[in-house]
Amino acid sequence: MLDHATRSRMYYGWIKLFCILVLYSTSAGAQEGYFWHITDYHYDTTYWSEMRSCNDEVPVRGIYGDYWCDSPWRLVLDSINAMADIERDVDFILWTGDNVAHIADQYTNETYVVHILSSITDALKTAFPGVKVYATMGNHDWYPSDQLPDTPHLLYNATAELWEDWIGDAEQMANFRKGAYYTVKTAQGLRIIGLNTNIYYTSDKLTAALTDPVGQFAWLEAVLKNAKVAGEKVLMTAHVPPGFHVPEKVQWFYNHYNTRFLDISRTYSDIIVGMFFGHNHADAFKLLQMSGGGPGVPMFMAPSLTPWRYKNDDVTSDPHNPAIRLIKYNQQNGVPLDIHQYYMNLTASNRNNASDWKLEYKATEAYGQSDLSAVSIDNIIQAFKTDKSLLDQYIRHHSVLANGETTVNACDEKCRAELNCGFIHMTEGSFDSCYTAIVGGSTRLCSSSLLIVMLATMCYTVY
Repeated sequence: MLDHATRSRMYYGWIKLFCILVLYSTSAGAQEGYFWHITDYHYDTTYWSEMRSCNDEVPVRGIYGDYWCDSPWRLVLDSINAMADIERDVDFILWTGDNVAHIADQYTNETYVVHILSSITDALKTAFPGVKVYATMGNHDWYPSDQLPDTPHLLYNATAELWEDWIGDAEQMANFRKGAYYTVKTAQGLRIIGLNTNIYYTSDKLTAALTDPVGQFAWLEAVLKNAKVAGEKVLMTAHVPPGFHVPEKVQWFYNHYNTRFLDISRTYSDIIVGMFFGHNHADAFKLLQMSGGGPGVPMFMAPSLTPWRYKNDDVTSDPHNPAIRLIKYNQQNGVPLDIHQYYMNLTASNRNNASDWKLEYKATEAYGQSDLSAVSIDNIIQAFKTDKSLLDQYIRHHSVLANGETTVNACDEKCRAELNCGFIHMTEGSFDSCYTAIVGGSTRLCSSSLLIVMLATMCYTVY
């Protein structure tokens, strides 16, 4: 007779073997696919004339654009052709908005906005015939810019008509006409949820005092509930991202919208395998943690195509090169497996009168993970706290190599504390507590690197 301890070891051994076999069979049958994520074209029709998107620096006016200006058509079209040359056989494309340039409203109108959207839509359909594009509107895809309403509008209707081939059935077309949101299933069975997060943006004065503009929150919860019952996995996509973002140190959503969006996302973090946004122009990612503090949903902010950099009396943003992003993913469960980030060296391309699209990095190689699931993103974030060289890579990627080593050298310990806190903290208050624990605590006690690591670890255990 076997004693109790031996029987227990055998029992758990069989369970472990069973789990390994299940995992192996699941991964062995998994299919890898690709999709493009493109964002923030900001096409400036006046680049070769009035140059209305350009800031007050004297631009070079290269054929592919300038770091102080939005995209000329040649850059827009070249980027789409480059996508087709690099990988035409994709399952779909995520297009996360902001296609109209940073031009004052006095020079635009509704017809102008539709013209821009129509031009880029036609270019994508020509380069990728038959490929579904899951597109969402940006805050600049409107007239007047940022002021997307809570009521039906000509621009909601006109954009729905442009994208009808991609959106599909009548019910989702009605949703888009109501408020520019919709959901579809891919051919592989994944649930795509395209959202209009511009209505939560702090620049939208029409929705500041509302609770659920266009009923999108209620609709989103219903779609996620049904998806969970049906056993579906979900990819969410929109233009403006939730959370608190560094180095800008800005929360794009009004507080009440930020709270509700994050609460809904946490509730369904078991089926949402990735969120994909634009708006920030820079290359970034974040991790939405579950209520208990574990890894929940990875959030990916793709870098923009436009090289335009922001400038006012107080702030000048970093330059960045034009970028396009190819994502490898698991077709069965939707988990992002890798990012292949491509960029154009704008200076070299203008100098040589020929586009120069190159692979900047593969995320799994750059960060030492086998995929980009929530657990893997959490591993990367934890490594950033102690591995300075790894965080340096992230900083270089943030500006799409436009700054070379300059940005890295300029990022001191306070800058690094901001970055480390920004990866998981989704509100200004939470971020400030984390930052104070690292920087304030280290100033009061001592400046040793060991203490900084200890405090950073403490920070990340509190949400």
